[in-house]
Amino acid sequence: MGMYYVKFYQLPYGGVMAAVADEEVLGKAAYDDDARVGIIVSEEFYKGDLVDEEKVEKVLVEADVLVLAGDRVIDKAVKLGLVDPESVLRIGGLSHVQVFKFGF
Repeated sequence: MGMYYVKFYQLPYGGVMAAVADEEVLGKAAYDDDARVGIIVSEEFYKGDLVDEEKVEKVLVEADVLVLAGDRVIDKAVKLGLVDPESVLRIGGLSHVQVFKFGF
């Protein structure tokens, strides 16, 4: 299995956001002209630590907000019950989803 890039961001209210991408999608971009939407899996935003499956599962469970890119990490989040498969945005072969795990 492949590895995952994880980068953490401190949120203003004290929570933690984790940007997580499958290593093979880092630096890729896709666009859907009909929907007029695109995604860029930028190194600036996603490239942090390179971690294995065990570590990425811990990150997915513990972070307050998740920004995920790539089929493998999203499949893992679905299996953990964190993501509804219907909420995944697929653009030109790239998958993306955002998860907010806090209440107001």
